[in-house]
Formats: sequence, structure tokens, C-alpha cells
Amino acid sequence: MTLVQSLWSTVYRFFDGNGFYMDVIGSSILVFTIFWTLCGLLMLVDFTGYPKWMKKYKTQPGKNEPVESGKLRHAIGTALINQLLVGIPVTAILHHIKIWNGFSYAPDDLPSILTVIVHLAAFVVFEEIGFYYSHRLFHWGPLYKWVHKKHHEWTAPVGIICIYAHPIEHVLANILPFVLGPIVMRSHLLTTWIWMSLAMQTTIVHHSGYHLPFLSSPEFHDYHHLKFNCNYGVTGWLDWLHRTDAQFRNTINHKRDKVLLTFTPASIQFPS
Repeated sequence: MTLVQSLWSTVYRFFDGNGFYMDVIGSSILVFTIFWTLCGLLMLVDFTGYPKWMKKYKTQPGKNEPVESGKLRHAIGTALINQLLVGIPVTAILHHIKIWNGFSYAPDDLPSILTVIVHLAAFVVFEEIGFYYSHRLFHWGPLYKWVHKKHHEWTAPVGIICIYAHPIEHVLANILPFVLGPIVMRSHLLTTWIWMSLAMQTTIVHHSGYHLPFLSSPEFHDYHHLKFNCNYGVTGWLDWLHRTDAQFRNTINHKRDKVLLTFTPASIQFPS
């Protein structure tokens, strides 16, 4: 038995081999742990201004320095509602769809490394398609006014804002594009948990307001919050296809939109 099989068998026994508990409760624990750990650290920086060296990595200098406590409390409340009262029930419903479609969580069915890589690549494509088109739909007049405008109250986002959204948007634009790949690919729960970990970290970083070294660049989505009418996707390839990134490509932000491989801030490497 490999180390991964041993660890997964431990998780399996912890939940008494119950797929519903593993998929719904286990997934929720994983998401909550990643979300509140990363967002908690970012909120500490945004609220206190420490450590001071973080300031040089701000994507919008002067914004949220410090973050308004009232706005932050409201964002925390909305995030909790979306996670507890929206996310968990929707996950429970989706579990039954997975069972109907074909879903595995047992230690004996663990995927190979190659299968995990292929599925993760497919997830990126499915999420981009689902998020891009649902996101553009929410920018349509009436839907923007009644649903998506809430998310855009933050023109300079912070990490927790990634799920600061109307419940309808949270389901259709956040949750469904995220789980579409695992459902279509009939992925093992372990693969889904790896995807959850990577995707959650990425969306938090993209809303963080900090372009930190060696992490995914937030410049693309940060610019969407700043200007509203461009950069609707995650990876950018559908924006390129539909030319909804044309405005962004003519800015200094586009030049800065890359993973920093040194500790030199993007604002220094590519000054305005």
C-alpha cells in the first residue's frame, strides 16, 4: 500500500466509508480550512498593515490601507452565509448527481498520477467555460443590477471577496463551474479535493489585492474589479477569443500579469 492509499484509507475509515459524509462534510471541512486560513492571514495584513513589506506588492496602492472594518464585517457575514446556508446544501444536492453519474471515493479506486493530471487539466477548461459565460451573463443589465452588483461593491478586492456575492451568483458562477469538471469526468473524490485546494487558493489570490512572488498573478481579475467591463474569465483564453481583454492588453497591468519569479514587485519591474 502506498502512502497516498494509506492516508486515504484513514480518511475513508474516519467517515465510516460513507460517501455522502466524505463528499459533503469532508469537502466542506477542506474548503473552510483553506478559505479561512488564507483569508484570515490576508485580513490580518489588510486590517493592521503588517508586515509592512506586503505593501510593496499591492495591485492598487492606497486602497484598503487599512480596510474598512464595517465593510469587512459585512463581507465576513456574507461569506459565512454563502458557505453554510448555500454551499453545503448545494453540495449535498450535487452529491446525488455524482452518484447517479458515476462517482468513486473508495481507497481501492484511487486514480493514477496521469489520470489526476488529465482530469485537472480538463477541470481548468470546464471552469473557464462555465465561469466566463455565466460571469458575462451576470454583467447583463438587469442581472447586474439585482445580482452581480453586490460583488462589484469592491473595486479594489481583498481575499474574502471571492465569495462575497448574491446567493444566486454564488451557485451559478462560483459553485457550478467549479464542480462541472469533476461531474463530467466522473472523477475520484481525491482528485476533486486536489482541485478544490488549488482552485480555492487561486481565487483567493486573484482577489487578494497583492501580487506576491511565485503565486498566480491577480492582475487580470483585479483589473476587472477596477473597470467592470472586461476580463470575465479566469485563465483569459476566452477573453482573448471574444476580445473582451482588448482594453486590458493596452495597460501596464497586462505587462505585470505574470508570475513573479523574483522578490522584485511588479510595480518596480514594470513601472507606470
